[in-house]
Amino acid sequence: MGGVVASAPGKLILFGEHFVVKGYRAIATSISLRARVRVEDTSGSWVELHSPTLGVKSRIPLDLSRSAGGELDVYVEILRALRKEGFSIVPHRVVVESEMPVAAGLGSSAATSVAYTLAYTTLLGSPLYGENLLRVSFEGERVAHGRPSGIDTTIAALGGTILYRRGEKPAPVSARIPEGYVFLVADTGLKRSTRDVVDYVLRVAEMMGEAGEQVYAVADKVVEKAVKALESGDMELLGNLMYFNHGLLVAVGASNLALDTIVDIARMRGALGAKLTGAGWGGCAVILARRGDVEVLRGELERHARMVKVINVNVPGATVENILSK
Repeated sequence: MGGVVASAPGKLILFGEHFVVKGYRAIATSISLRARVRVEDTSGSWVELHSPTLGVKSRIPLDLSRSAGGELDVYVEILRALRKEGFSIVPHRVVVESEMPVAAGLGSSAATSVAYTLAYTTLLGSPLYGENLLRVSFEGERVAHGRPSGIDTTIAALGGTILYRRGEKPAPVSARIPEGYVFLVADTGLKRSTRDVVDYVLRVAEMMGEAGEQVYAVADKVVEKAVKALESGDMELLGNLMYFNHGLLVAVGASNLALDTIVDIARMRGALGAKLTGAGWGGCAVILARRGDVEVLRGELERHARMVKVINVNVPGATVENILSK
């Protein structure tokens, strides 16, 4: 085998981000934007890492005694986890590309972690899937985000739409999006550290004491109603719940002016719902709209966002796309 190409989808957290970190529920869905990782056999005593998306290159010794630096340390940590699982560390070249903007709340780092883990273990002839793929890939997310919820790696590995609570097996949600309704993603273009936002929101919630706990409890009720709206195809209710959830995220300090502007424009232009998705402080917002309103809405949003895309949701999880011969 000369090499392997594997991919994994990005994600949208439709409801419950931040609240999930403290054990409450969230709803996430996979999206049609994917990360792809090519792993190729090489000779020598190095692992070569290249991310055209990030514009960075590095190489590390096979004993993993040296870090790769910055974002590429994710892959070093995955290799260390695989070594503990009994996998060999062999010379190889890694090329990582993502259709998602980095640090935008769409799960790019988790998708690349999952795709890399699947590609490398497939190269060695023992591909990891399911819970094993999740466990190893999650070690990379610890490097990237400090205290990740696990939801990004779960979606990247499994795909679909899930109801997620930390420490429990994800439950599938039978999402039904009727014809005539679409989701859009608007990227503010503002980069931020997920770790910093998560830590800040946790501090705010602790400062608020019982009031903070009440916000978390209300957010969980929103998730409960959103599951029913998704399963029944009630897009009007789903949209109103999105606006409500955004307000809760504003209350705990996760939003900013750029995200609030996008949400306000969506509301004024007749979108059924809108909210930040992911950590906040920048990154992306997700908008639910009638298909007939998309062009006007997108034109208005593009004046305030770096990127606006119509996306598919509920797509397949990690997959091997190609096996390259020598």
